[in-house]
Amino acid sequence: MLALRTRSLPVYALIRGSEDWRDVRIEGDVMFPDSADSYLGFIYRYRDDGRRIDFGSVYIKGNDGYVQANPHFDTNVGRTLHPELRAPLVDDGRIRIGQWQRFALEVVGPEAHLYVGAGDEPVITLPFEGSDRGAFGFKPRNPGAALWIDDLRVTEIERFTYEGPARPDPAYEQAEWLRNWHVLGPLTRHARAIEERPFSPSDTVWDDGRVVGWIPLETDARGMVLTSRVTEYRGARRVTYFHAPVDADAPGPAVLEISTADDLAIWLNGGFIGFAASQAVAWWDAGVDAAHAPVRAHVTLREGTNHLHVRVTGGVYATGGLFVRVRR
Repeated sequence: MLALRTRSLPVYALIRGSEDWRDVRIEGDVMFPDSADSYLGFIYRYRDDGRRIDFGSVYIKGNDGYVQANPHFDTNVGRTLHPELRAPLVDDGRIRIGQWQRFALEVVGPEAHLYVGAGDEPVITLPFEGSDRGAFGFKPRNPGAALWIDDLRVTEIERFTYEGPARPDPAYEQAEWLRNWHVLGPLTRHARAIEERPFSPSDTVWDDGRVVGWIPLETDARGMVLTSRVTEYRGARRVTYFHAPVDADAPGPAVLEISTADDLAIWLNGGFIGFAASQAVAWWDAGVDAAHAPVRAHVTLREGTNHLHVRVTGGVYATGGLFVRVRR
């Protein structure tokens, strides 16, 4: 039996040799002996390149009885980036303090499916925006009560057992989020020249002993700019700039709509628009679901291509992603 407990620092219990595993199913039993705050976090595709540590993660919350997506980028938690990927544990999957519960985690490539109880469908599926190789393990909540794991078994698999729609299924829509982005960073300091001059894809900055320039950046399937994949949480390179072109057939007023888990500084065509404070979570359906209001800023577009710059400073707990769209 494996007992996990934190004192003051995060605990990662990595399985020796699992960095060589390919696609696997990990089964076992978990018990939460204490009703205080606790969770069993699953670590998969753990990668440490000497500069940053990234890994996929989902967790079973012991005292509240739910599961939540929680990918880690440079060890920073990512639950605020996937608020829609949360599901209660009920019926056969219910967590009872002081009683063992069965679990299984299947990982194929960068995606994970988590089963709790004896059901034949996963409670949650998470497509990790990271590597398809890396180590596996477990982590307890920090700070949090102890948990016990027993009867572990690992099996190599070729495909997922479940091949249905994502769980829980939020029926993602693009919601007109800007998807054509470039990124410059991460940097150790602000770059005023980038903020004030017109965008050029050939612009570079000398920072921390290296030349940094603009490179293309893909959003995730929802349209999120996953800033935490670039900015450092533990290191000194915490400032990153993101650029998106905004085309307009005619000049006139428009509204920027933003859902963000980061504090932002925003420029349009070299003019400072203002700051946007981080929200509790970043919602993919902000402005579509009335309960998920975006941050709004009124701007004036010029005819042709407009250039939007967003500055993000990392190093803040539970941050790392944003959605942006423009409404005429």
